[in-house]
Amino acid sequence: MKLLYCSAFMFREEGGQTYALPSCADPFFQKYLDVFDKVRVLGIPVRDYLDTSALVKMTDPRISVRIAKPNTAPADFKNDKEVKRVLREEIEKAEAILMKPASRRGMMAIRIAEELHKPYMIEMTGDIHNALKQHPSLLKRMYAPFFYWQIKNAIKNCKFGIYVSKDYLQQQFPINGIMCGCADVILEAADEQILERRYKKIDAKQESDIVEISLIGFYQGKMKGVDTAIRALSKLPDNYRLNILGNGTQKSRDNWYGYASSLGIKNPKNRITFPAPLPNATAVLEWLDTQDFFVLPTRSEGFGRCVAEAMSRGCVCFATNICTMPELLGKECLHPLGDGDRLAELILKYNTDKELMKANAKRNFDKAKEYDFEILRERRNKFLNQFKEYCESNKV
Repeated sequence: MKLLYCSAFMFREEGGQTYALPSCADPFFQKYLDVFDKVRVLGIPVRDYLDTSALVKMTDPRISVRIAKPNTAPADFKNDKEVKRVLREEIEKAEAILMKPASRRGMMAIRIAEELHKPYMIEMTGDIHNALKQHPSLLKRMYAPFFYWQIKNAIKNCKFGIYVSKDYLQQQFPINGIMCGCADVILEAADEQILERRYKKIDAKQESDIVEISLIGFYQGKMKGVDTAIRALSKLPDNYRLNILGNGTQKSRDNWYGYASSLGIKNPKNRITFPAPLPNATAVLEWLDTQDFFVLPTRSEGFGRCVAEAMSRGCVCFATNICTMPELLGKECLHPLGDGDRLAELILKYNTDKELMKANAKRNFDKAKEYDFEILRERRNKFLNQFKEYCESNKV
């Protein structure tokens, strides 16, 4: 049985090949192939502001992609007719459908599937309501409650829903059917040597050494809290460096350097780096081994895959005390939204106490074991098999 995955993931077709961002390339979809024979993905074109050098080729023959025009931004609403046509074409011939409903496209797909009496499930990976409430646009902040109501109303009768959180998203976006909490992170098997290497790194650190602070996420805008991280950096000594691994434009990088200068950070290009995007999860994990701290002062988050990845490498992690972050980190490592001063205090406190750092490294390393690939795989496959059986008994 083939699974149709309706999403807004970004792809590019070139020379007969399909390319994707590393976060939504073959490995992301292969987890569904434990239960389904093939995965058909509906996506959108790669946005112009993204660094296309980070794209990776999709090579798994069991995964196919169809790119349709976007229809999320107001300027894209003109594409609605075309998007509906593509959705209907794909849903009409689908046997099992997975939808990300937190978008106009997702809700369109639900309406079409229900009209055609096609079995579908939803996947909740983020709190779009909270994200819109934090948006700089007043119009989008005003739209947030209405859009939240639309999503909740669209999904309420869904029979199956998979959520990346343990509890948070289930409470925000409940359905009347079966809800499964299963994070979409892919972690390597826990190896105690990782923790031992982290201990050695902490013990070897000298007061004058560069203190590496990492943040992973798009830096096109403020949603991941880059501004908060830079404000924290402005409160820290000159040997503290912020490394932002993600995707964005040179204009964005220049804007952040300018923001840092306005806060009194001297030589911002020496204290803030934007490493080139890495090709896969293993490379990201290896990069995290070179970092001392991980921060995610996000304004909204579904699960926080990057936090779990950093935890699995024994990084000391700090994040905003919102959404799913309390499911991952202890309250002593959380700070209020936008509070750069508190984030700086936390970094200084831990960096001056090696025993505290090592205790937190062990706590994070052990906590990350809850998200071991095989544990999540067993939970996900059990749920997907239930959904598959439902699809087989409700074929149209």
